[in-house]
Amino acid sequence: MTPTTTRPGGRSARVGAAVHQAVLDLLAEGGAVTIPQVAARAGVNPTSVYRRWGCVRDLLTDTALARFGTTAAVPDTGSLRGDLHAWATALVAEAARPEELALLRAAVAAGPADVGAPEGFASAGTACLTGRSEQAEAIVAAALARGEDAPSTTRVLDHLVAPVYLRALFGLPAPSVDVLVELLVERLVVPPAALRAAAGDLD
Repeated sequence: MTPTTTRPGGRSARVGAAVHQAVLDLLAEGGAVTIPQVAARAGVNPTSVYRRWGCVRDLLTDTALARFGTTAAVPDTGSLRGDLHAWATALVAEAARPEELALLRAAVAAGPADVGAPEGFASAGTACLTGRSEQAEAIVAAALARGEDAPSTTRVLDHLVAPVYLRALFGLPAPSVDVLVELLVERLVVPPAALRAAAGDLD
């Protein structure tokens, strides 16, 4: 007998996609996210959801990984400034969409992974940053390969990704997208010493 194999895009994948979308829809609508509600919205049996995800926290984490954890193609404009500008513009647009913003807020509210959680278990918040960290690494690596001076991945996360998400999470007022992006990118492509000197000139 030929062993049965799971086909990519089979029923399991369809159920996963339907459940993830149900979570996003419920979050965007501002309603409570419970396993029965998710199952009803996705058109699947609640038992199937409990069996696969166990609890709402794990379901949020998996949804965050599916939405943010996959490393998408990064911009390739030929320069660090251009890549960062294009990437930051996309991040701002993403964080402004109701589904993504609701998922980010739910991920923060879910808190860190429990102490003693199995190795490899990530919190929903960590899952949200997984893909962004990999994208930042790719942009920095490409700049270095071109012979450009480039900030560390940590600096990119601290000075570009964090401000974008912080403003979105707390609904902070911001200048236009173009102005915000330019300010964030400038702090990464201009050497810190030059920024300090410029700040001193304004005193």
